[in-house]
Amino acid sequence: MYKYYNPHPKGLSTDDCVKRAIVVVTGMDYSKVQRELNEYKTVTGAKSFNSVKNLRYVEDILKAKKISLDVEMIVDEFCKKYPKGRYILDMDEHWSACVDGCIYDTWDCSDEKVNFAYEVTTEPYSAPDLKKQVFKNCCTSERISDTETRIRIFDGNRAFTERKIPTELTEGYVLCLQHSNYSYIDLDGGERK
Repeated sequence: MYKYYNPHPKGLSTDDCVKRAIVVVTGMDYSKVQRELNEYKTVTGAKSFNSVKNLRYVEDILKAKKISLDVEMIVDEFCKKYPKGRYILDMDEHWSACVDGCIYDTWDCSDEKVNFAYEVTTEPYSAPDLKKQVFKNCCTSERISDTETRIRIFDGNRAFTERKIPTELTEGYVLCLQHSNYSYIDLDGGERK
């Protein structure tokens, strides 16, 4: 199972999967995780909070147990095999959190291959509060015919308005929204910007 969760205090979508995963499995505040990872760089000599050297934080500070996998498995299979507990899953260039068989992340990585996992048992623990997320304004586009595209404009509360526009006007419409500080998701398979 997957649930969208972005604990970034401003609701930003950034390359912070390490922080997000730690926040979810420990219940710690995002700012505290950020501060501790940056302070830990002085111990490891790492240049970045998410460098391989600095990720020892999970074992050294959080006392997480590393789980090596005997067989190749994807995230969805891991969740079924480990339906109870709190885990940080390591994938190629990504970390995600699994709590009691549910993935908490900003995207559904269920089909990604798990390299290894960390089991986190620190106490006290409080589950992620999905109602306290800050959502950044966002817009999506989806081509519904050769001549028409559906644009959805989401506000910070995840409510949206929908517009159907001529397909040839999509690029300009989206560009205007991006200049108004909206992040953009192309539902037809394009990249997030």
